[in-house]
Amino acid sequence: MSTLTSGKSADVRSALWSVRLTFLLSGALFATWVARTPTIKEQLGLDEAGLATAFAGMNVGAVLGLQLGKFVTLRFGSRATLRVAVPLFAVSLSGLLVAGNLAGLTAALCTFAVINSVVDVAMNAHGVAVEKASERPLLSGIHACFSLGMIGGSLVGAAVERAHIALPTHFAAVSVVVAVAAVLGGRGMLPSSIDRMVPGAEVSSGGARRWPARLIVLGLLAFCVALAEGAANDWTAVYLHEETHASTTVAAVGFALFAGSMFAGRLLGDRLVTWFGPVRPFVLGTVAAGLGLGVALLTGGTLPALLGVAVFGFGISFTLPLAFAASGTVPGVPTARAIANVSFIGYLGFFTGPVLIGFVAQNHGLTVGLAVPVLFVLLAAAGSGALRPRP
Repeated sequence: MSTLTSGKSADVRSALWSVRLTFLLSGALFATWVARTPTIKEQLGLDEAGLATAFAGMNVGAVLGLQLGKFVTLRFGSRATLRVAVPLFAVSLSGLLVAGNLAGLTAALCTFAVINSVVDVAMNAHGVAVEKASERPLLSGIHACFSLGMIGGSLVGAAVERAHIALPTHFAAVSVVVAVAAVLGGRGMLPSSIDRMVPGAEVSSGGARRWPARLIVLGLLAFCVALAEGAANDWTAVYLHEETHASTTVAAVGFALFAGSMFAGRLLGDRLVTWFGPVRPFVLGTVAAGLGLGVALLTGGTLPALLGVAVFGFGISFTLPLAFAASGTVPGVPTARAIANVSFIGYLGFFTGPVLIGFVAQNHGLTVGLAVPVLFVLLAAAGSGALRPRP
């Protein structure tokens, strides 16, 4: 911990920009897949159940990746993990192109999700480390860079969709750009010693308490809001295209609107925490998100859907960073382990939600399926007290 708190301000600023870049690149990679999901779905001739099966492959990969991410981040530190995992994540995007059928897509998405989860655990751990070193709220703004990456990735996806550029060209170009940027931009991160767990040090530091009650509650809050975010990531474009009959280009723009509202909310999130503390912004955000999307689903139509998606994105934008930031302050648990544990529960929701919605949609329609994240964000509001700082 002394290494973390005694770092020079210049080193912390450099690390802040490096971790921001990492979040941006991760968002761009994920959005590249999401923005062209309708095209991939059509090319492979998949129905909702088939797409849900492919998402199930992502779910399996996500669970495996969270465990792997926890292990390598604790063993080698978040910096070392990210220097390897982000370029691999970029390469795995192009691996989706080998899918010629549902089985191939499921396997490719499983691999994609494994590496995505490793990156998620490590970059959140590093983000919390930078926030602690700065001694001010930063994590919501860091997550804003992920949303900015999703905006860029989805807008590029809309542009190449409109220009009828082939998927192999699109995905290969994105993979190369992200891999090079990750290698060049990751050199400013804080040293791995800030969160690498030295063998034998955990017990002496009180780290044996891996799952105190507050950490479990924070994990459940993360599960609820991550489920909602994952649902919007994977089903927004499909809902707009198939339920409101928007074109594939408008569907991709709709996802960009969701990402843009997430970006705006996360930019504001750190300031809201400074003004009001973490609890009230979390409650207002989750309630607004639930009402915004719920009304849009009841109303129907492309324009209400676009507005509802925007309100939903803004409302949940800073909720997951709040859960991560709070987990890093739980007494008796090393920061890297706390982040990994909360990430494990939270990202189960991120990858479980789309699968659940897919199977609900197959039987009751996608409009009913998207009522699931509405219920979960409203449920999360009830547990917001766990975010309150403890002595």
